[in-house]
Amino acid sequence: MTHDEQRIRELHDAFERDTKAKDLDQIMNQYADDLVAFDAVGALQFKGRDEYRAHWQRCFEFCQGDGFFETHDLHVTVSGDMAYSRTLNHCGGPNAEGVMQTAWMRGTRVWARRDGDWKVVHEHFSMPFDMETGQVCMSQEPSADQQRTG
Repeated sequence: MTHDEQRIRELHDAFERDTKAKDLDQIMNQYADDLVAFDAVGALQFKGRDEYRAHWQRCFEFCQGDGFFETHDLHVTVSGDMAYSRTLNHCGGPNAEGVMQTAWMRGTRVWARRDGDWKVVHEHFSMPFDMETGQVCMSQEPSADQQRTG
């Protein structure tokens, strides 16, 4: 494993920890100013750190209580000053009645080396949907071998 791949894995670990802690400042430190993000909820796209920060803030306000965001099946590829990572993510939190609501998502991050460290320039989270009904497939789960961390 290269130093750059290890660093991106460390940043994924920090992202997981920071989302659980709802540490918005630390989360946003991973993003480049010119970020473009496609999230599983909200707007079709988010342009720039400020717009995406506001989205994250709304998400944290909606998801009250102790939640979690786990990274599974992490793959990292680095080429020069660009890299990408892909993951399966398991996330959730309690609803208003205190019942834990969870789902699996797909995640892709494109990284660029900026000022000596890696920054996310594009992020995409999505969930599969049923083409016949148009409904999101919240109950889908990856196979056991895909649920390993890292």
